[in-house]
Amino acid sequence: MHRWLLAGLLLLCAALRLWQLPHIPYTHDEISALLRLRFDSFGELIAKGVAVDAHPAGVQVFEWFWTGLFGTGEAAVKLPFILFSVAALFFLYRFAASWTSPAAALLSIAFIGTIQYTVMYGQIARPYAAGFFTSALLVDQLTRAIGANRKRAWAGVAIAAAACAYTHHFTLLFAALAWLCFLPIARKEQRKFLLIAGAAACVLYAPHIPLTLRQYGYKGVGQWLLPPGPNWLQDYAAWIFEFSIPLAVVVAGIALAGWLRVFRTGGGGMDNPFIPLCMLLGLVPLAAGYGYSVWRAPVLQYSVLIFSFPFLVFPLFTGWRQMKPAVLAALVLVVAGTAVEGLIVVRKHYSIFYRSKYEAAMHGVIGAAKHPGRLALLDLPSEIPGFYFRHWGADSTAFPCVNLRNHTTTYTDSLARAAHATSVFYGGSAGAAPAKLARVRAAFPFLAARHDFEEGQTFLLSARPNGNGLNDRSHRSTIAPEAVLGEGWQADVQIPVVQDSGVRYMAPKEWNMTGHEFGIVFERSVYDLDAGGNDVLEAAMDVAAAAPEGGLKLVMELKEGDRRIAYGSSDVEAGPGRTVLVVAMPLSDLPQHGQGARLRVYAWNPGLKEARISSITVDVQAGNPWLYGLFQPLESPLQYP
Repeated sequence: MHRWLLAGLLLLCAALRLWQLPHIPYTHDEISALLRLRFDSFGELIAKGVAVDAHPAGVQVFEWFWTGLFGTGEAAVKLPFILFSVAALFFLYRFAASWTSPAAALLSIAFIGTIQYTVMYGQIARPYAAGFFTSALLVDQLTRAIGANRKRAWAGVAIAAAACAYTHHFTLLFAALAWLCFLPIARKEQRKFLLIAGAAACVLYAPHIPLTLRQYGYKGVGQWLLPPGPNWLQDYAAWIFEFSIPLAVVVAGIALAGWLRVFRTGGGGMDNPFIPLCMLLGLVPLAAGYGYSVWRAPVLQYSVLIFSFPFLVFPLFTGWRQMKPAVLAALVLVVAGTAVEGLIVVRKHYSIFYRSKYEAAMHGVIGAAKHPGRLALLDLPSEIPGFYFRHWGADSTAFPCVNLRNHTTTYTDSLARAAHATSVFYGGSAGAAPAKLARVRAAFPFLAARHDFEEGQTFLLSARPNGNGLNDRSHRSTIAPEAVLGEGWQADVQIPVVQDSGVRYMAPKEWNMTGHEFGIVFERSVYDLDAGGNDVLEAAMDVAAAAPEGGLKLVMELKEGDRRIAYGSSDVEAGPGRTVLVVAMPLSDLPQHGQGARLRVYAWNPGLKEARISSITVDVQAGNPWLYGLFQPLESPLQYP
């Protein structure tokens, strides 16, 4: 029965990872790794493909050989990592069953193998699935060598420990920790073999040590990753349980029932070192990563803890020593079924993870070439367009596009005005400056289509009304000398209102801020604007004319009391001709998404030079609820799928 249940679980876990394998898109990390495989020699691979990265060489070298044999198709690249992920579950089962019972091990694997944590990272061709495998193999071989006294397992210990070191720096830490933890467990005559296995692993890893020392000097993810905040552990635990209350209740209930049985029997059979061993293997990497991230440089992510997190799960179910086969099968089914429901329904894994913002953006570029008068704009990492053109065998010259990622907002403004296009396709990913999209939308104000993705969006914008009625603005307030739309506006009556006498027909009125630094301001609470979540606050100021040296700006700030929590200003210089100054501020990365703060938008004329303003508008653009959908709760349905 135990073998049949294990086989069924492994088949289920494989199916969850292999589902529509050819259509699982690449992540950014996978694309980055594939771009560092294009070398003809092993020496070039190490010098130019490995040494420039912060990861050990193992996975990159494996992918170089593997793609040389089987190509770079998604299915071919991802398949071995999926197999690593499933094989790891077998070794984790064997480890836990040896120390506790098959029942406890099966309940653990039913949870570990079916949650989004291991399913998603098992589908990514990066060190996480490989390290998950090498860590599981190491503790399995240590258990067989020490517990079953199998001499051949010592070779497995040395190989698995070296493989850990070559896979990831956190698996290197895990291997050293596992060696230290098993040292006092081993019998006296076994410690000699453990020392020999550790020395052999060090010898195998020795060629990589100079490269490792070099990599430790890289800033790596510390350039963009923030240190863990006060709620990091809470958020991590909630994500492990897929933000699913039923899953948390099921796991906690079954675990508690097992431990109650132990207490009723006086704790019999619980005197082995399994629980302290698991707590050390699970908590020390977490504590080390947390401390290093707080006091040295940020490195802590969910991905780097996948190697050690299973050892925090095993103690939960350790209380179940013996169980009737039918009861065990039912409980395994309940755990796995609830986890799969959380994976598919609560986390919408196959809807979010299988929709690539990069692929959608590049399909939009290819589609734009079929429509005369449509400009294709991207705001993606610079390597992405070239990768997909080559990956799909497409001629990049046949599909013209402009990538705004490394250009200024001023360039975006001049491009939008000089393109003479009737419509624009825009595809952007996380890291795109919201002000650039706002500038494009100022020139092409009518929304023809919008699609939201995890960490990305695409837009089809038109210069003329298109009749489809799409509008992703949830709030709009405008002030002009002749009218006010919406609450919160104040205009200083001392600012003169003028009209351009050179216009033949009735000219619109304008504020002349010459000699005035401030005077037009909008102020309302974010709550009153019905903004929150991942919404984007935007403001646009229509400038009729301004002295270039005057430094006229449109400013947006969020304040809590007298404390400013966010600030932004326009970065396009106004001149003698008509200009639209734009500023945009996403709420997604602000504490509590800006709730409790007040929004202030105002014109600032620091040089007191000539500045004639026609109007100022404040908008709230509906946010992307899937912006961080892989790691945050999905609180609302997708309005623009």
